[in-house]
Order: sequence, then structure tokens, then C-alpha cells
Amino acid sequence: MPFIEGRKISELLMRPGIHARFLAHKDLGASRVSVLMNRAEPGAAVPLHMHQVEETVVMFEGRIWVQLGEERRVIGPNDTVIIPPLTPHAWGTEGTEEARMMWVYGGPDPFTDSTYFEGQRPKQHA
Repeated sequence: MPFIEGRKISELLMRPGIHARFLAHKDLGASRVSVLMNRAEPGAAVPLHMHQVEETVVMFEGRIWVQLGEERRVIGPNDTVIIPPLTPHAWGTEGTEEARMMWVYGGPDPFTDSTYFEGQRPKQHA
């Protein structure tokens, strides 16, 4: 299934305040990459965790804070963060605006082999 009509994929509430749509994933026929679009409400956050694969976030709207190891920064539109495999990280919205971003993972299912140091894995299916 090489053609994915993203507008037809239902949005999923992965965790409180974080809405998502996978545009590439093993369930959609991908074998080496995942692409996830997120919409995050003010005050939403993802707890400290790590993945076995490289992860990249590209911001479109709003701002988020990203904790990468011991470093924490705020990023906004057109900013990118590349997170190496096995690097503990967390993120959350910054300010009062909704944030929109795209996450790209170097594997077809980024959450199956992830480790959560705080909280639990996100919901991945409706």
C-alpha cells in the first residue's frame, strides 16, 4: 500500500492533549520508517523515554520544549531536533498555543521497543 491518503486517517488521542495520525507505519505497509503527525494542546507533555531507533521532530506551528539527555531547549516553527537512538528524552508544549509537528522514526513501529522511564507508552490504535 504505497499511497496513503493522510486526510482520510482518523486522528487518535495518544495521551491527554496529544492527538496523532500515523502517515507511515507497519500497519500502513512501511518496513523501515514511521511518520507521525502530532497536534498537541497547551499543557500536554510526553514523559521521559527512549527509542531503539533514531527519531526526528520537525515543528510547523507553536512551540515545544524538548529535553534531550540533560539539555532542555524550546523549539518552534521550522526547527528540527534529531534524537539519537537510546537517548532519554521528553517533550511538551510551551506557552498557550497548540503545537503541530511531524515525527520521523527509523523503524516501522517506534513504540514497540521503546522504554518509558516515567509514565506509559502512548495509545497507538483506536
